[in-house]
Amino acid sequence: MKKILLATTLLTVMAFAQQPGESPQQSQSQPPAQPKPCVIVQHEGSHAFRNMMLLGVAGAVISKERYKVLESNVAGIKPDDKMHGDELQARTQGAKVVVVKKNNADELVPAHEACTK
Repeated sequence: MKKILLATTLLTVMAFAQQPGESPQQSQSQPPAQPKPCVIVQHEGSHAFRNMMLLGVAGAVISKERYKVLESNVAGIKPDDKMHGDELQARTQGAKVVVVKKNNADELVPAHEACTK
């Protein structure tokens, strides 16, 4: 009876002794952190003037700002997509959005830096 008790105790001690040694290996094997979701868009203006000529004051009121996607790591949004401000806001929930001016390539470097922060 003492041999069974001794064997059970040894097996229990060995089982608990192995667990702390395995924990650091598990924490080291975690995948690297995913990049934060970020979208760089270019402001393209609106159709306010055209809409005002076609529809009068109501056309100016309903005009929305337009944006063109330059770069994105958000699923479902790819470069060269064009969307209005409300659609951009809805599709980028939780993502960082960096807006650059139209025809200004000098702003791309700071935009990339803003996405990595």
